[in-house]
Amino acid sequence: GIRANARVTFGIFLVTGVVLLNLLLAGIPQMGGLHWDAIRDSALQAGSHIDRHHFLAGYPFLIAGISSCILAYSGVESVLQTAGLVQNWKVVGKAYIFLALTVGLFTPLVSVMVLSSPNIDFAGHETNLMTHFATLIQGNVLGVAVSLVASITLLMAMNTAFVASGELIERVAKRYDFHWIGATNRFASVYRVHVLSGTFFSLVILMTQGQQRPLAEMYAVGLLASFVISLASLILYRYSKGTKEVRSFNVSRLGTIVFFVIILSCFLYLSYHKPVGFFLWFFTVVGCLVIGIFGSRVRSPEIREIVRGEKPMDILFYIAESPKENVQIYFKRPFEMPQEKLYDLPVFVTFYSPRQKIPPRSSENHFRIPFKRASVFENITAILHLIVYELPGKNITVHFGWPTSSWFDRLSTGVMVFQLMKLPKRFPQINFKMEIFKATP
Repeated sequence: GIRANARVTFGIFLVTGVVLLNLLLAGIPQMGGLHWDAIRDSALQAGSHIDRHHFLAGYPFLIAGISSCILAYSGVESVLQTAGLVQNWKVVGKAYIFLALTVGLFTPLVSVMVLSSPNIDFAGHETNLMTHFATLIQGNVLGVAVSLVASITLLMAMNTAFVASGELIERVAKRYDFHWIGATNRFASVYRVHVLSGTFFSLVILMTQGQQRPLAEMYAVGLLASFVISLASLILYRYSKGTKEVRSFNVSRLGTIVFFVIILSCFLYLSYHKPVGFFLWFFTVVGCLVIGIFGSRVRSPEIREIVRGEKPMDILFYIAESPKENVQIYFKRPFEMPQEKLYDLPVFVTFYSPRQKIPPRSSENHFRIPFKRASVFENITAILHLIVYELPGKNITVHFGWPTSSWFDRLSTGVMVFQLMKLPKRFPQINFKMEIFKATP
């Protein structure tokens, strides 16, 4: 079904490209002097605006231009849907090239040709501008073809929304054990998900009274928001993991940051100038978050990971049961395995996020403590308070490692060390060490 959907989607893209090419080839020969004068005046006006001002003054002008045509460059979702059906990401690159040649190239060319036409009443044909232009230059046949392509493309956009929302809701239902939502009928369709999606889309249409402008504004803001979140996640991942694990996906970090700043600026610009679309998107997101927070409170998979971990009292009992007076406590990160040292009583504590799988326990002196709302530093402080209060006779030495795995870790070390410097004053009864050990084979 997914493969058939992908073939139909790109088939419609191909037909759309052919119609746009015919519209372009039919319109270029009819462009007269007034067309080229309008194009030249617009280019000169934009160039002089940027030339007269410094970069900071010209940057908003650039952002306004990009934001004004952001909807024209939608279609990435259709490519992402097929990403799991190909061998590697380089094959997906061909789909992006196809998308760039159709949407990315034809759209600005046709837009320039239409907007420079002196014979169109733009205010009177705001909702049918392209079909009206096709009728003017080539008659009703081309106008009907453009209208049909626009309608089918809009249907495919709705199909993309249904497929994407269906996949998302189905994954959420599996993650939180809402299996009744993902039930299928005899056609292997997740009909309940589609009914929920259709109901939600219908409510949005009723709220906007079927008007195109607020729906387009909401879609544009949501599209930019998804780009901002994806780029921010990519930047965080790249700077936390480095390039070793993503060698085949390695791209310029600086270029990604610049792209992120531009997209974020576009999002802020549209949110400010299109408040209706922004608030429609915002309240939709808030509503989904509220449903997700309260609906997953007792079904969260993090609960299972928390139960699998140990508790601070387990550390206390382990130390108390040993007759040895000298205790060495090592705080480890999830991907660091404990190392046995020549000390009297080593205790290894690993903090892990319940959103990820619990790290394996290597021995009985290895304790895995989940943290969720409180920070790692607050969890460390709570454990040390418990040990000092309950075991005053023990000689405790606490060891902290020095992270060297990535640039992001080394940068965050400054913040962590600033917090760790407070511990000796809070716990004068405990010895503290910060050290690095050679890697074990």
